[in-house]
Amino acid sequence: MQVLVVSPPNSNTVIDGASCTVTRPEEHTDWSDFPNLGVLTLASALRAVPGVEPVYVDGTVVPWPDVLAHVEANADDILAICVSALTATYEAGLQLCAAAKRINERIVTVFGNDHLTALTRECLTSRRGVIDYAFVGNEVVGGFVDLIRTLSAGGDVSPPDHPGLVVLDGRRVVTTPQREEPIHTDIDYSLLDRVFEHSKPYEENFHGRVAPTFARLTGRAVTAGAPVEIGRGCIKFARDDACSFCSIQYGGMWRNSVPDAPAAWTLVEAAFRAGYDYLYLTADELPLTFGRLLRAMAESPPGWWRDLPEDDRPVMVGYARADGLSDERRAATLRELGVRQLMVGLDAGTPVSLHAMRKPLVPIRDAASGYRAELMFEHNVRALRVARDQGLLLKVGFVVGHLGMDATLLRENVDSMKALLDTAAGGVAALDVEVLSPEPGSLDFAMLLDPDRARDRAAGLGLRTPDRRVHEARARRWRGRDVIDRERAMADYVESVMPGLTLDDLAAARAEVRDHGRGLGVTIGA
Repeated sequence: MQVLVVSPPNSNTVIDGASCTVTRPEEHTDWSDFPNLGVLTLASALRAVPGVEPVYVDGTVVPWPDVLAHVEANADDILAICVSALTATYEAGLQLCAAAKRINERIVTVFGNDHLTALTRECLTSRRGVIDYAFVGNEVVGGFVDLIRTLSAGGDVSPPDHPGLVVLDGRRVVTTPQREEPIHTDIDYSLLDRVFEHSKPYEENFHGRVAPTFARLTGRAVTAGAPVEIGRGCIKFARDDACSFCSIQYGGMWRNSVPDAPAAWTLVEAAFRAGYDYLYLTADELPLTFGRLLRAMAESPPGWWRDLPEDDRPVMVGYARADGLSDERRAATLRELGVRQLMVGLDAGTPVSLHAMRKPLVPIRDAASGYRAELMFEHNVRALRVARDQGLLLKVGFVVGHLGMDATLLRENVDSMKALLDTAAGGVAALDVEVLSPEPGSLDFAMLLDPDRARDRAAGLGLRTPDRRVHEARARRWRGRDVIDRERAMADYVESVMPGLTLDDLAAARAEVRDHGRGLGVTIGA
């Protein structure tokens, strides 16, 4: 029996009438340049279930009508369709599962990932008959495999036996607590093309977007990219202090990694032997969160790595906070490991703007402190200099908008972003500038739904918000909903918490920063 493990495409690319003036899919290309490691991990783990054929499906590169046609043609042989849903892809996943149920009502549907974790009750109660089971959080591989094993054997599903499982019992949502589990490292890359062809479109997209820019800036030719998970997490999760717009639902463990340097090198080698020479380390922050593991890797490179000329070794890329990258020793460790490119969310703007987005790290001794937000700009300048000295390319990102932003703060933030780009001239490979989106699971989404919370937080920052009645009217639109129109939610949030501003104002600011970067010779996007 087949079990489809699916990452749907952006819903606004496959559902008629969806708006995408700010969140245009052509501006979000990274997903279709690389395999989806979460889906591939779950599919790989299912090989342990007798009689089950795992089917990897990435809707960003496989035409969505082809996936629907496969379900129709193979409906009698499909045990389950399992959807990894982000807010941007959730509605497309519902569309697939509803179609499958119409064709064969015995097909079991399972949902998971950030959107489902953030809006568990809303999703399950709104989609009776479409969503059968759900998993919340990150530590779900074991529970998921056990569920499919039970279904495959025709057994009765007992929720307490499957950590992370969520079911609807009448009107009651029943959640089985997650259990800690190691990172699943046995990845089967052959699954990528077992049923649908993925490698070719991934490679074509990679050669059309990533490879030319990387070659131009480094002189290195890279042929194919893949994510590699030696660790997951972010230092900001340690004290439940994620940036205001962050919607990552990390589950029961704020940080998880392979046990030691040899295990990490084994994963790097497996991806390299599978034909990938541009390896995307998946941690949400590397040098501050996984410094010890990275140092151990740098101190004990395996023989196969040492025997390769430096230019033949796989390139590694990853994420870093500016205040982690600004330390020369950490940057040197990254460079020694073959890290050549880092994605860095730069912290431009006034101290109050950085406070509003919860960007600074909170020190252990003072949970109420903003931890020297006034020095964040200096951290960014130093990080840019250190990266350039170490030969590290940067893909930098800015977020436009925050609670209490007005026209004056918007102008100050835009000017600050442009000043940082001027400082970084020659060291930035690519630039992302996005309008703040209140994604479910984030603090910003919580404040979209709760005007009192937003007003209290704004007051604590010395900022003002628009008319509470306007905010309350907007909040009623989103409470209890499982499908979130991201563009409309963005517009509502701006008008609810940013006095005198509209989504168009933020979009214009984004365009100004992008144009400035383009004028400096920086690639916009991928």
